[in-house]
Amino acid sequence: MHSQPIENQRIILCASARLAQGIRLTLQQQFQQQGLSQWQAVEVYPVQDWLNQLTEHAILCGQIAVSAAPLGMLSATQEALLWEQAIQASLSRHEAAGLFNTNGLASAAMEANRYLIEWNISVDMDTATEETRQFMQWRQQFQALCKQSGYLESVRYQTWQLEQLQQHPCTLPAQIQLAGFDRINPHLQALINELQAQGVSVSTFDMGVSADEVKRMLFAETMDECRAAVHWAQQHLANDPQARLAIVVPELDSLRDTLAHLLDDVFHHQALHPAHAETPRCYEFSLGLPLSRWPLVDSALSLLRLAFQQSPFSQTELSALLGNIYWSQAQYEADPRATLDADMRRQLPLQVKAATFLRFIERKQQDIHPVLSPALYADLQALLTLARQTPRKQAPSAWVQSFNQLLEATHWPGERSLSSHEYQCQQSFQRVLGQLAALDAWLGAIDAMTALQRLSQLCQAQIFQPQTVRVPNITLMGMLEASAQTLDAVWVMGMNDHVWPPLSRTNALIPAELQRQAATPNASSEVQIAFASQIHQRLLRSARQVIFSYADREGDRLLRISPLIQSIPQTDASPGAATLAETLAQSATQDWQWLDDQQAPAVEDGEHVSGGTGLLRAQALCPAWAFYQYRLKARKLETPHNGLDAMQRGDLIHRVMAAFWAQQPAVDWSAVQAEALKTQLEQIATAVIAEFNQAYSQPFSEVFCQRECERLGKLALTWLWEVERERPQAFEVTLTEEKFTPLIEGIQVTLIIDRVDTLADGRLVVIDYKTGSAPDYKNWASDKITEPQLPIYAAFILQDADIAAVCFGKLRLTDGGFTGVAAEDDIVTGIKAFNHEKNKLFDPQAFPDWPSILQHWRSQITRTAQALKAGDAAVVFESEQDLDYCDVLPLLRLPERQLQFEHRQPNQPNQPNQHGEQA
Repeated sequence: MHSQPIENQRIILCASARLAQGIRLTLQQQFQQQGLSQWQAVEVYPVQDWLNQLTEHAILCGQIAVSAAPLGMLSATQEALLWEQAIQASLSRHEAAGLFNTNGLASAAMEANRYLIEWNISVDMDTATEETRQFMQWRQQFQALCKQSGYLESVRYQTWQLEQLQQHPCTLPAQIQLAGFDRINPHLQALINELQAQGVSVSTFDMGVSADEVKRMLFAETMDECRAAVHWAQQHLANDPQARLAIVVPELDSLRDTLAHLLDDVFHHQALHPAHAETPRCYEFSLGLPLSRWPLVDSALSLLRLAFQQSPFSQTELSALLGNIYWSQAQYEADPRATLDADMRRQLPLQVKAATFLRFIERKQQDIHPVLSPALYADLQALLTLARQTPRKQAPSAWVQSFNQLLEATHWPGERSLSSHEYQCQQSFQRVLGQLAALDAWLGAIDAMTALQRLSQLCQAQIFQPQTVRVPNITLMGMLEASAQTLDAVWVMGMNDHVWPPLSRTNALIPAELQRQAATPNASSEVQIAFASQIHQRLLRSARQVIFSYADREGDRLLRISPLIQSIPQTDASPGAATLAETLAQSATQDWQWLDDQQAPAVEDGEHVSGGTGLLRAQALCPAWAFYQYRLKARKLETPHNGLDAMQRGDLIHRVMAAFWAQQPAVDWSAVQAEALKTQLEQIATAVIAEFNQAYSQPFSEVFCQRECERLGKLALTWLWEVERERPQAFEVTLTEEKFTPLIEGIQVTLIIDRVDTLADGRLVVIDYKTGSAPDYKNWASDKITEPQLPIYAAFILQDADIAAVCFGKLRLTDGGFTGVAAEDDIVTGIKAFNHEKNKLFDPQAFPDWPSILQHWRSQITRTAQALKAGDAAVVFESEQDLDYCDVLPLLRLPERQLQFEHRQPNQPNQPNQHGEQA
């Protein structure tokens, strides 16, 4: 016997809590716009919340016996945990149990279990696949665990609630409207049928809008779509500041940042300043981000990992921690932290353990020139000490207490006051910690990393979006989200056939044929097309104007239009919104006064400018490079690595060669035995590695040192036996690794000559070792000498000597040898005379003899030094490839300059040249 529905009572049931909240606000605004001061509030609930209310009311009224009711409904986290336990119990005796991803299997099992119940699928075990039979075993174990706990998963709890609705009289409204349900499964349909059987009128909630303008547009690429959609919103709001708009994006997660940056460039320029980062926006995303992606929470999780993780951390993680403002005295010690980061990149390997990281900071506190960061060191030491004192295994609730103590020891969330968004984020994190504490009965005693892993999963599952006062004009949403308000216009982008309708994806734990027969989500292309068509119709009922857009290509791949919009008339593509940089560049052509900024202050008498040959090389390649890097001392952060980098490996072979020639400046190759030479080189390499390892911040292992000794010995032997032994003239090594500091136009250049050989006739051969590809020496005949090291040796340091050849020695296992220039043939193997008929580098008219080459080097390097001294700092270069190894490339601001050049008119003064010289 059922009760009669209450007349005139209406309830709206929604597919999500967010949609329910939005509909409540929309209805409230509608009543206020009608001038009403009082009205009968419409009850709006998510379906599950409404069913819970009915059930609780029936239990309180005695209609449902408490003993017959389950204890409650499992949360998503609890359900996943029980599935994991069921799967682990089933796989415990499997020979490869450790290779299974139980977390992923649990997610697939949850989905499969929901399909079986919601879509009334019956599995025939006689014909089931091995995967299905395995899943059914997990399911049986899972249901046993549910029975043991007294809880039911959400889908079976809803089934139980529906049974109670059928068996017991309940107070029901006269009308129920459904909102946001694009797909009605048999489970939901059974609820609708039961409600209708009890006299309830069930209908679809409709905003009462129908599109009278529908069109589609084609764009070259997705970025063009994004720009056009933002420009469209800009035009709408310019015409009507109260307009309500939506941009619908199937792949919203991947385009979220792009759209946010474009919208900020157009509507919120001030948000670029950190102080205005939380400026209320005229737009919002319908869904927030996982809590773990918010910096404040990410810092907490990183600190806890640092406390308990035994495996090494990447320097990327440690660098992010050093730059993180949410712990210790980050603002007060910002400069020391930045210095620590730079030193760590140079002195520590790519992977570093927490204890090593702490010792590194401690050593930096005690150096001759200490990097003082006492608060950082004290907080990090307190974190690791407290972690060691924590019990190895505890219940989740105890771990929550320990985590809070550890974070408090590091003064998380930092020394400054939190903003509104940060405070809300912190409160959300505390609620997630509460969820972890509630898992005692489900997890028991666990270790720290298991507790931290569970906490990370909870933070990943928790979607967080700060609450703001301002009601946004623009909503960015995914395809599956329904708008809760009447919209003026909607732009739906990404309408390509590989995106929409979405591709089918059957669950691997249920036979695909059963899923197709039941028409479960993602079961087949027909199901997906029908589903997409439903959403398409909803979009057409969401606003007066609806625009669909799609891209023509993605990189080199051609794309096709979605079949759902083929029948819509195509119109010309609308223009795209300009980025802030483009806007500034455009305004600069009209309103700005252009000033010459390529002149730096001249080098004053007594001013010290150092940098070795790299300084003059940078000045020749791009004067601004030399100014920023060598005069202003700007540097890039080093890229950390494991083992030795190319520079360190080159330094080691330089040391080996210097030690060898120090022992034997002149070698009688006819008396040298290969085995004896090999033994000698191995001994030298061992000594060099031992000396290097003592000075290294984290010494290498014995095995690593042995392998490096073998490499050095083999490389040195190959060079000496195959290259030096074949030299056409006898020589004696008279200088190795000698340091010189010549003055060129008053600028001191510090450099080291790798080696100088003296031939039998007294002439000199200048050699610079290279372990990679030898530099291109063709620039030695040009007006700009971009590889000045050897020319400086010859033209400035050894200017009074008789130089026979200047060359690079390529120390390589396969194609080692000499490259460079020589006064005549047969001085160094492989190098022809500068005036040889096959040598086209030096023009005979400009360089009639060998001294003219040396004079050319002296004059051109002097000219480069004079330009440096005069303050020439223009952004001028021959090719962007010349800047591949520029440490200060961001300071040259090439993209911004290119934008300015594109927007400048040809007849404007100070027109920049093609190489980037900028006024």
